[in-house]
Amino acid sequence: MSSDTAITVSHLSKYFALGRTGRSRSFAAIARHPVKGWTRRERFVALDDLNFDVEPGEVVGVIGRNGAGKSTLLKILSRITFPSEGYVELVGRVGSLLEVGTGFHPELTGIENVYLNGAILGMTNREIDRRLDEIVAFAGVDKFLETPVKRYSSGMRVRLAFSVAAHLEPEILIIDEVLSVGDAGFQAKCIDKMREIASEDGRTVLFVSHNLVSVEHLCPRALFLVDGQLVTDGPTPEVVAQYLRSFPHVDSAGADGVFDLASADRSGSQYEGVFRRLVFRPERGEPSATIRMGESLRIEIEIEGLREYTSSLLSITFGSESTQNLIHISDRMKRLEGAHEPCDRETVVIDIPSLPLTPGEYHIDLLLKASDQHVDAVRRAAVFSVVAADVYGSGFRYGAGDGSIVIPWDWELRPASVET
Repeated sequence: MSSDTAITVSHLSKYFALGRTGRSRSFAAIARHPVKGWTRRERFVALDDLNFDVEPGEVVGVIGRNGAGKSTLLKILSRITFPSEGYVELVGRVGSLLEVGTGFHPELTGIENVYLNGAILGMTNREIDRRLDEIVAFAGVDKFLETPVKRYSSGMRVRLAFSVAAHLEPEILIIDEVLSVGDAGFQAKCIDKMREIASEDGRTVLFVSHNLVSVEHLCPRALFLVDGQLVTDGPTPEVVAQYLRSFPHVDSAGADGVFDLASADRSGSQYEGVFRRLVFRPERGEPSATIRMGESLRIEIEIEGLREYTSSLLSITFGSESTQNLIHISDRMKRLEGAHEPCDRETVVIDIPSLPLTPGEYHIDLLLKASDQHVDAVRRAAVFSVVAADVYGSGFRYGAGDGSIVIPWDWELRPASVET
């Protein structure tokens, strides 16, 4: 291992045996299948040949769907379980926060658990004494220090556990999704503390979270795990974008982000069905129906025989369950021009430089009129999801009640003018 490497993971694999052994089978099961239970059990691969290095002072995010192997990886790094193959090398003391109250003894008081965790990290009582006031102040549980931890709420245990892990000066800090138990204010406080640990103290942080805003705000680098394999290791924005593209949208027909309008429901109408297909391309890339806040979006709408209709009007409306007309685009606002000869099927390309919608589920309605008569109309021609992103670079995570539209803005604090 290189002297400038804090964590080295080499050909790391972890296997688990599935099912029961033959001896634990019921008599009825043995009677039905007398041989089946005595064969070798199926092996589940939780981690499959992982290789990566983390340098001292790096803050690295680990993302992936449930069951991707993230928690298994952190448990091996924390020496809670052992690898089946390969090895891990770590330089320095490791502080871990993998579950609510990790390393806490429920019968001991809060302050006793602080000293217990410090001892586990190899710290002396004098070192713990020096940081005790900071730990207590950060956790905000000073009134309950003499109370057994078993009487703490999950939020109180998380606050104290994180404070201990962050302040007792481990060279490597490993944090799992457990921070989601705390309230929003404390989560933001923890993110700031982890950034301080990495930037000022030069310590290494490995952070697992489904909160992609927090991962982007904190981690310049991220690892993307899929079924126990390391698929991508690189700059966080690129890795997060790939992760989001891995989710097929449940309402799209065929490929994710591609919608077949030819077979859309037009029952009860005399529409001619000129809308044929719609494609979403976030950042002008591969089709996807999952778009991040503030991301550029290209929408391609294939229309058959568009120029056959004189005085035509094309309109596209973005809506949600609560608001039908969030964004409206029409040929009346900006004329639709083409630089090629008319053909049987044309594609209308709409480029939105920065999608202003906040997280949620949305749909698009399409309408084509000619001489004030409806030629074709498709309600819910496409449905898509907008997911949170750190559009302001502040770590703020949009949620319910934070509005429907995000806009570029700035502000500053100035001294008030005093009238005489």
